[in-house]
Amino acid sequence: MATTARELARHRETHESLRVIACVAIALLATTAREAAAQSAALGSGRIEMSAGAAWLSSQAFGSADANETTSANAPFRLFSTSSELGSAAGLDARVGVRLAGTLVVEADASYARPELRITTSSDAESATGLTAAERLQQYMIGGGATWYVPTASRVAPFVAGGAGYLRQLHDRALLVQTGRYYRFGGGVVYLLSSQSTGTLKATGIRVDLRATTFKDGVALDGDTHVAAAVAGSFLVRF
Repeated sequence: MATTARELARHRETHESLRVIACVAIALLATTAREAAAQSAALGSGRIEMSAGAAWLSSQAFGSADANETTSANAPFRLFSTSSELGSAAGLDARVGVRLAGTLVVEADASYARPELRITTSSDAESATGLTAAERLQQYMIGGGATWYVPTASRVAPFVAGGAGYLRQLHDRALLVQTGRYYRFGGGVVYLLSSQSTGTLKATGIRVDLRATTFKDGVALDGDTHVAAAVAGSFLVRF
């Protein structure tokens, strides 16, 4: 009888242990499922991604140059010096992307801004007061690139991005056009506001970009390559 009681107690303990293990396993599976769903929502929802918003681009200094004349002794004489820069400017930023596989999105992008080109004179040989001439440009950037999202189970998805494209700058009244190229690299985060697995609209969110943009040619008076910092914030949708 004592042996039977002990066996029954052991059976009950084994049963309770198995039930606890089963409950823990179910809880772990549920947590994993939720994390997988969150990851799917953050990274795998929708095949087409579109975003549009505002951007800010920092200034670019083009250096200085002297205006010289040649003397009778065949030596240069400085009349005055000039320095030039393209000022910082706010603008519009938009992109359309297609998710190829996993978390890689291939994109086409475009931006528009109106920076001010400024040329300042100084060190005048006749001690004249320095002057600054300025004109407002229309700047278009059209190109393509890719965004790779870091795998995560959170609604906040970090990413790295890069690309290149065509630069078009119009002077006042669009009488003169100067063109060039740009290359950009940076990263940021996407925060999903909503996501769903059914319906046409799969997700909405906010995208924040921090990037460095390298400009070649265009209005750069020194002919060098220049780098400008940029920050952009946009509203994102996925279909």
